[in-house]
Amino acid sequence: MDKIKTRNEQEKKDQWNLEKIYQNIEDFNKDYEKAQLELEKLVSLEKDFLKTGEFFKDYFVQDEKISRIIEKLSVYANCKSDEDKANSTYQDLVGKTTNLYAEYEEKTATIVPKILKTDRKIIDTYINEHQELSPYKYYFEVLFSTAKHTLDEEVEKVISAYQPVLSSSYDTSSYLMNADLEFGKILNEKEQEVELTEANYSTYIQSENRRVRKDAFMRLFETYAKVKNTLTSTYNSTVTYDSITSRLRNYNSSIKMYLEPKNIPIELYDNLIKTVRNSLPLLYEYYNLKKEILNLDEFHLYDTYARVIKEENNKKYSFEEAKQLVLDSLSILGDEYQETLKQAFSDGWIDKYPNKGKKSGAYSTGTFDTLPYVLLNYTNTYNDVSTLAHELGHSMHTYYVNKNNPYITATYPIFLAEIASTTNELLLNHYMYENSTDKSEKLRILNEKLDLFKGTIYRQTMFCEFEKTVHEYVDNKNILTSDYLCDLYYKLNKDYFGEDVVVDEYIKYEWLRIPHFYSPFYVYQYATSLSISCYIAENIINNKTGFKEKYLEFLSSGGRDYPLEVLKIIDINLTDSKVFESAINDFKNTLSEFKKVYNEK
Repeated sequence: MDKIKTRNEQEKKDQWNLEKIYQNIEDFNKDYEKAQLELEKLVSLEKDFLKTGEFFKDYFVQDEKISRIIEKLSVYANCKSDEDKANSTYQDLVGKTTNLYAEYEEKTATIVPKILKTDRKIIDTYINEHQELSPYKYYFEVLFSTAKHTLDEEVEKVISAYQPVLSSSYDTSSYLMNADLEFGKILNEKEQEVELTEANYSTYIQSENRRVRKDAFMRLFETYAKVKNTLTSTYNSTVTYDSITSRLRNYNSSIKMYLEPKNIPIELYDNLIKTVRNSLPLLYEYYNLKKEILNLDEFHLYDTYARVIKEENNKKYSFEEAKQLVLDSLSILGDEYQETLKQAFSDGWIDKYPNKGKKSGAYSTGTFDTLPYVLLNYTNTYNDVSTLAHELGHSMHTYYVNKNNPYITATYPIFLAEIASTTNELLLNHYMYENSTDKSEKLRILNEKLDLFKGTIYRQTMFCEFEKTVHEYVDNKNILTSDYLCDLYYKLNKDYFGEDVVVDEYIKYEWLRIPHFYSPFYVYQYATSLSISCYIAENIINNKTGFKEKYLEFLSSGGRDYPLEVLKIIDINLTDSKVFESAINDFKNTLSEFKKVYNEK
């Protein structure tokens, strides 16, 4: 039986170094107490903060001070909690930081309404008077653009006070999925009994053994079916909160509340869905090819993840091999990028392997005063190598932003958050394909790229449709039920997989395990980002004059401007479908290349 290690059984060198934030909980608590004191100082400055430029400057200098401490506390607490979701000590730290942030929000809730009641010219004068405030110009531009959506001081204060309760649905679902749910055991390829978890499900659903794929699929979703009402309740809380808040803030829909402040037109969102839907026959062609290669009479959903290359031909990559592949493939981005990447591997950025209770999946996290950490659940597959490149793309983006910006602009807009990561994946894929001489390996690399498009362009766009439909349903005063959500999700799967794929009924429970649905209107950015990344990777690979420098400037831009304006640095305009269509064309060309290599003797 495959044994999942506990946290204590792992080697320290394979874990991220959170001691660079705090040596221990005692140090955490010292900073926590300091944050409370600094918050009181901030509150004391509120009374006179609009009287003079000096007072105004003092308030925002103090606000930055407390914000940086809270962010640092939050990164530490959440990372420690994600090491073992069942560890109540670190759950307590997460709760403390959540409450501290809520207290900060509550005690500063009247600041924005007061600023918005002030003549814009006065604020501009204060900014011009004090050098420390010059980085805030864009912040106040965005702030004043939201004036009609900001409520009275007392209302803002009440909303902030309730924030811990209103945002608890994600935490509840996360603990249920990662700590409390037990999926039971299945038989692996060797007929050995193994524990099924969220972390290893992705391995078994790709198995060459169809029984293993089916068993993993059925066992996972049978378990989720048992908690469908609980997770419907948590998700309903998120969607209902959005709907109520959007009405209170004078938006005519939930989606507008999320897109409008970023200057993202809804037409862009709809255009993505339209373009992808129009290209679905190409995806059906891909599934039919997999069905043919796998020699199946019926092609089920649990077959769509199956490896088309024999397991014995699927190379396993140790973490050291993955490290070298990532370094080599990204050397094209220049010396500074390369040297910083080496630091990521040597300075404790990365938490490598699965352990019992560890949060599933992978992510990059960090703030202005911490390292840009990476959580992995590395299991030696090509997909894990690609995930490593992906998450380091996030971390390198964070590194460049922090290095080249003051705190207030040292964060990149969410709309741009997935571009650096998917660019890294494409560069890795290109490097490995160009340097391979083995047919099986070339096919596997091409197949991984096809799966990247399938999972990022097509799957995430299906998620986009689900989210938009659900939020519109609630915006129109309808009540969410598990039946409505499951039926909607099932119908979308029928559309996106086509008539030649058997869409197993249990897929209707898959939405229950998608954590990104608790971050509304986020997933469309995966699809837009991959589309943009295709353009970036093509220009870098082709060594377009001056483009690499433009790309590094893009990575350094942070939150200085609206995202569509930042994209102009790399000559991208998303007001039409060209970028989306070019990505679909890349998928088409990759599919053709796969067929060509597959048919070679």
